[in-house]
Amino acid sequence: MSRLKNKRQIITLTNPRSPISESYRALRTNIEFSSIDEKLQVLMVSSAGPGEGKSTTITNLAVTFAQSEKKVVLIDADLRKPTA
Repeated sequence: MSRLKNKRQIITLTNPRSPISESYRALRTNIEFSSIDEKLQVLMVSSAGPGEGKSTTITNLAVTFAQSEKKVVLIDADLRKPTA
């Protein structure tokens, strides 16, 4: 049996015109409008358990911010089980 890792697609890069990519852009826009009085500098995503899509969500969200010409640094800090 192969021990290849299950690589997740970054849909916002591979298919930027898909409805899923549009949903990530809508999420980006909603986040931007939620802090209209202050400049957004840090965004943290967390949840109670593993496997809930935090890395996938934040990676695609980071791509949408970068595509809108924002500077982005993404740190996946799951020290127990990091995603590649």
